[in-house]
Amino acid sequence: MNLNPADAQFLKEGYLMAPLSDTEFADVLAHANVRTLTQGECLFNQGDPVTHFFFVLSGVINLCRVAPSGEEKVMDLVRPGFFFAEAAMFMGGRYPVNARGLEATRVVALDSKHFVGLVRGNGDLCLRLLSKMSRRMHEMINEIDNLTLHSGAQRVIGYLLEQLPEGAASPSVKLSVPKHVIASRLGIQPETLSRVLAKLRGKQLIDVHDDMIVLNDVDALRRLS
Repeated sequence: MNLNPADAQFLKEGYLMAPLSDTEFADVLAHANVRTLTQGECLFNQGDPVTHFFFVLSGVINLCRVAPSGEEKVMDLVRPGFFFAEAAMFMGGRYPVNARGLEATRVVALDSKHFVGLVRGNGDLCLRLLSKMSRRMHEMINEIDNLTLHSGAQRVIGYLLEQLPEGAASPSVKLSVPKHVIASRLGIQPETLSRVLAKLRGKQLIDVHDDMIVLNDVDALRRLS
């Protein structure tokens, strides 16, 4: 285990670790290590055997699937404070997506076999984790609703509002990933994203300065989302 105390505390606050006792968490840490990825570096490929699940410490992980046509579809952009591949851990088998560092990224790799064994031998821990994972599932269902029941414009506005830092003095969003990646994540074409941003700028609801977007009227944007 090569986590420093700050990284270990950050991991402990994650939804899968929060239900663990100090002793259980120490046991998990004994089978964990930090991996550092460069921009574009592969962590695992679609179809690889499941050996670990992961927690992002810094950077961004791009989870994507490749269609038979070769087209790449971004399934999720995993940011610091979030786990990924935990469902694959419980299902066993193989990873259903590719995982790559979208930028320089640090993740904690946690041994899947060990964690499943820990849960299997502790009914109380199993119930605690089920409660946390159920809440997470409901959050993901809400996200799916947003992607399927909302227009492209509403998805873009919702994304911008989600990226708005809490308590920020200035209502601005820095796009930390390329726009074509954001478009794929929102299930729209890059041209649609550009048109939506242009329309919002034309209505003076936003200003765009390269990768920085200033939200001029947050309340109005929330009404549109």
